[in-house]
Amino acid sequence: MKLAILMGGKGTRLGMEKAEIKICGKKLIEIAINRYSDYNPIFVCRDRFQADRYSKEYGIKCVYDIYPDFGALAGIHSALKHNGDTVVVAIDMPFVKKELLEFIFDLGKKSNCDALIPKHEHTEPLLAYYSLNAVPEIEKAIKNGEKRIIIPLSRLRTVFYPAEELRKFDKSLISFFNINTPEDLAKAEEICSQILLGEL
Repeated sequence: MKLAILMGGKGTRLGMEKAEIKICGKKLIEIAINRYSDYNPIFVCRDRFQADRYSKEYGIKCVYDIYPDFGALAGIHSALKHNGDTVVVAIDMPFVKKELLEFIFDLGKKSNCDALIPKHEHTEPLLAYYSLNAVPEIEKAIKNGEKRIIIPLSRLRTVFYPAEELRKFDKSLISFFNINTPEDLAKAEEICSQILLGEL
């Protein structure tokens, strides 16, 4: 399985780099390294400075956005250019179940689609599969200034997969929980406690 971790922006709402956020007593980047080391992932950074910093500090393989200052779409683009067909995960999604991730990747490959995106009340493009074939449309969107991921997805052979079907790997779907606000951070600590108690 090819895996890319999207390191994201500066985490301005939380006042720190997203990778530096601590939950369960560990930084998000440390959680990602521990969880995904078997897959030899690439860490997609927003710029060379961020990539140099984390590659030196943690000895991980970091790449950076080819199109700077363009958000998550640029991260997905760089992931594909370096990995080919890949599954992506945002660094601020610390509870992703590995079995769920492997299923999304395998199903995406078997479906011969350009993208496979889990969907419940909203889509989850930052925990999803993308084919190298998606690159031209993503590049077109970037050059047109279209930052919303859904725009190139609407022009690709995209499979929207029911997230409910993924409960067989993750009964509470905590894989899709992400941290954007102080409230999310507090909720993440609650989830950590529930995991330790075997409730999730």
